[in-house]
Amino acid sequence: MRAFVVVLAILFALPALARADEPPRVRAAARGETPIDVDGALDEDAWSRAEIASGFTERTPHPGAPAPVGTRFRVLYDASALYVGIELDLAEGESPRALSMTRDSEDIWNDDAISVKIDARRDHRTTLGFVVSASGAQLDYLVLDNGRAFRREVDMVWQSAVRVHEDRWIVELRIPAISLGLADAEGPRAIGINLSRDHNARAATYDWAPMSPEFGSFSALHYGVVEGVEIGGAGAPLAVTLYSLGAYESPESGDPADAFRGAIGADALMRIDGDVWAEATVLTDFAQVDLDDALVNLDRFPLFFPERRPFFLNGLDVFDAGVPETLVPFYSRRIGLDPAGDPIPVLGGLKLYGRAGPVSFGVIDVLTDDEGDVPAANHTAARGRFALDEGASYVGAFVVSRQPFRWDGGPLDRGPSVTYGGDALVRAADDRLELYGFASGTALDGQLETGREGEGFASAASARWRGEVWQPVLSGLYVDHDYTPELGFARRPGAARLTFESPVIARPSGFFRRMQIGPRLELQASDDFGRALYGSGGVVAEVEGDAGWIASFVADYREDVVDEDFEIVPGVTARAGTWRGVYLEAYVASPSARNPYVELYYSVSNAYFGGVLHNPYARFAASLGPFVRIDLQADVYYVMLREHDPFWTYALNALLRVTPTTALQIDLIGRVDGENERATGLLRVRWRYAPGSDLFVVWRENVDWDATNVVVEHEVTLKMTYRFDLSL
Repeated sequence: MRAFVVVLAILFALPALARADEPPRVRAAARGETPIDVDGALDEDAWSRAEIASGFTERTPHPGAPAPVGTRFRVLYDASALYVGIELDLAEGESPRALSMTRDSEDIWNDDAISVKIDARRDHRTTLGFVVSASGAQLDYLVLDNGRAFRREVDMVWQSAVRVHEDRWIVELRIPAISLGLADAEGPRAIGINLSRDHNARAATYDWAPMSPEFGSFSALHYGVVEGVEIGGAGAPLAVTLYSLGAYESPESGDPADAFRGAIGADALMRIDGDVWAEATVLTDFAQVDLDDALVNLDRFPLFFPERRPFFLNGLDVFDAGVPETLVPFYSRRIGLDPAGDPIPVLGGLKLYGRAGPVSFGVIDVLTDDEGDVPAANHTAARGRFALDEGASYVGAFVVSRQPFRWDGGPLDRGPSVTYGGDALVRAADDRLELYGFASGTALDGQLETGREGEGFASAASARWRGEVWQPVLSGLYVDHDYTPELGFARRPGAARLTFESPVIARPSGFFRRMQIGPRLELQASDDFGRALYGSGGVVAEVEGDAGWIASFVADYREDVVDEDFEIVPGVTARAGTWRGVYLEAYVASPSARNPYVELYYSVSNAYFGGVLHNPYARFAASLGPFVRIDLQADVYYVMLREHDPFWTYALNALLRVTPTTALQIDLIGRVDGENERATGLLRVRWRYAPGSDLFVVWRENVDWDATNVVVEHEVTLKMTYRFDLSL
């Protein structure tokens, strides 16, 4: 708590220093009376009237150097959309690489591609990204707080077209205002924008607004500005997405009547007024056609999995608080999913979010049905944030609650729970200094099975300096034993943690693009600070070649205190005790822009609960022409403990993808989880037959096995979504 108060005091006492460089600017032009045909030609009169923006500079391999090939773009607008036209010059004899045809794949950045990054509300924190490759493939994404979280699971509606010529290639985009969350403008407005070009021939990246490498790829603090945008006059936009699903699943009861199931539902998005948006969901889409990767967890703490459901992803930025994947007050996967990840029916939900002046806010309320022993519940989260320093800094507050109930009025194991708190972020010294503070409490009516009472406290604070050469990070985290965020995520209650990293970075010219080395330290204690729980200290070294290859090495000394025996895998128990030893890790990866791509990793530790843990990992990915890609990953663990025979466990992930067109995708996916003795095979066909509308056909085989039994389950799913846009 003291750390949080200190951060707040600094926030109001420390003046926000002016940014050193004025961002580049370009003026948008009105589309006029002639409609824009998104065909990659840029031959309408409006394009000739628009101002041309150019002057791209390298971010990699040589930061700040002028780009050796030209890139130019122009921006248009009309009442309901933003248009971007881009021309990308080619070197003599060069053809752009266009091997990926897949929508929503990060492989797009391995081809020649252009990324349009938009900070629509100019909060200097949030990026909506739209990427188009030379093959016409698309990727859209959301980035929170300048890179704290990257979400490619969003699915925005937009259009693009590509034409490749002998000396250049051209990209044309149309991005609806509703996808950007833009309200009707009362006169011209300015929005944040940057364009980043991935140039495969040089394994290089160029930016219109210069991006220092220490700030990363998605720092909205440094975007340029497009001025004169007047979006409005088309009425209040309304988007409705309907879905229907039919499935056959092997019945556990053996009765064929239990094998068939169906589902229908809808999501709706509408602007209420100004920059205030409302969403509703009825019988929520559970994204049944997606798979989480197979992962291995050989520790006693839970893993964090990303959200995939469309209703919970939209407007996500305003609910962001805490320490990503470690201490999060609102973790939407707790809604509608039981601890095993199986769905609980979501009957409906409402969400309201937006911005009024310096205030951003969001409220979500979701009702789930009962399922087995899990009672029905009403889930609510509210978040408010007040922007300072043009949005680069802020103070915020949040409250999250879960209210369980029985439809028949029957008894409950425990009553409602509440999580509440606030946070603050300050950036200063030309945005290089970043201070963050977070404090939260929980209150639970009734005792949990773990013995925790549920009235607890957690806090976090961090200080980061983003220098060109020195980039230290100091962070602290405190979670007491009774902190119980039932709709949040706390990886390790009952612990206090201090971490420190201090890398020093050199960027020599020639063979090496970047060299980095520095110490790292982590200390953990019990929440009463009476006992040490964990400690590690060592060094991290990394080099990146001019061609894009990466190699790194880590050496740590570790000490881990285990209070209670726990089962690592069935039949294998880690004993309580204090375990000490050395951890070594080596990693190497080929340039991601080259085909094929190879990634190798190996770690070994004799500090693993009194034994030795070996962990080799390998990935091989290759495009066999523009229509076929394979991606194979093997994560293997070999464990030697004193009281057990050595054993193996593993996670295998395999993908064969065929993309005849950018609208049609066929995936053959395999997942093998050796830890849980489960394998999944999935054949999925996805056809995007209209903007925002998909048809999925999925055949899934699940195989569970143990020493005495093998269980095979079959499932066939047909799912269809249809989106239509209206103006009210």
